[in-house]
Amino acid sequence: MLSRKYSLSKKKQVAEVFQKGKIYFSPFFNIKFLPNNLNHSRFCIIISAKISKKAVVRNKLKRRLRAILYHNLSNFSQNYDIIILTKPAAVVADYQQLQEKIQQFIKKLNSLKV
Repeated sequence: MLSRKYSLSKKKQVAEVFQKGKIYFSPFFNIKFLPNNLNHSRFCIIISAKISKKAVVRNKLKRRLRAILYHNLSNFSQNYDIIILTKPAAVVADYQQLQEKIQQFIKKLNSLKV
């Protein structure tokens, strides 16, 4: 599980990533990212009630994404503030599909020169 230091929770921090960050598109989610000056990356997962009206479904998806990020923390070559905006397709996707898309994002992110 991700510890508190990997959390991007303050409104000001999230707003800055939304305003200045770049975006990556995927069938399951959109990811906004912005480099930070810390020794680690920070994450925010946003799952709207439009995705599913059931909190159980939204929480399950959030737990899956957090687990995937936790297992891939060492793969980030640079440190970023990252916001994951989920799409309805993510609810029906299995763990493997989500993991593949996150790993593709990490590869693309590591190849960028920011």
